Amino acid sequence: MGLYPDKYTRDAIRLHVEDCLKRLQVEALDLAQTHCVPTHVMESGEIFGWLRELVDEGKIRRFGASVESMDEALMLIDRVEDLYSLQIIFNLFRQKPVDTLFDTAKAKKVGIIARVPLASGVLTGKFSAGYAFGEEDHRHFNKDGEAFNVGETFAGVPFEKGIELAGQIETLKPAGMSMAQMALRWIIDHDAVSVVIPGASKVSQARNNAAVSELPELGEALHAALKDLYQNNIHEHVRGVY
Repeated sequence: MGLYPDKYTRDAIRLHVEDCLKRLQVEALDLAQTHCVPTHVMESGEIFGWLRELVDEGKIRRFGASVESMDEALMLIDRVEDLYSLQIIFNLFRQKPVDTLFDTAKAKKVGIIARVPLASGVLTGKFSAGYAFGEEDHRHFNKDGEAFNVGETFAGVPFEKGIELAGQIETLKPAGMSMAQMALRWIIDHDAVSVVIPGASKVSQARNNAAVSELPELGEALHAALKDLYQNNIHEHVRGVY
């Protein structure tokens, strides 16, 4: 049910939640999140009032929001006292939240859900220059923001540049660890992050993603090196709202 960009009403939100309850065959949703709704809709606050009504009715237990920028994230933390979670883009290409958001989120006890953790696959290191994605793949039709926010696909970094930068990151990879494992371990090393949501098209990928939580932390020296690489080589190439 599409509500973007201007169909956010009390009835529409209620219907969306009730449809989810029916499909999942549960009495209540543990967490309901708005997903990158326009800034002015979040600023009005009405949508969160409607979600509170559903909490009071027992149809959802908590609510959060998925946002595109740190300004949106900080605005919601400041204005919505019962906000439970924030879903943001966070990965080795998009390190800004570490210094702008995480301390505030921890202080307010708002959980961080990291989306696009592998930059649409670029941070797995498996792509080479000139790779062609299928026409139905967002990595083909939205690579430069033609269909939606340019900051989503490849985390906002141009594909060819992303491959180059992933190669630079790979030189820092610990022995015995894959690029994907390092990228995911780097995220969960940050204690503000509650959940990481990498994609998986195979059972083996899902298992490998889950197993990253059992790997050792990357250590201060590697974190410092990855931060320097971001600040000096990566940050300037990130496009879109951030």
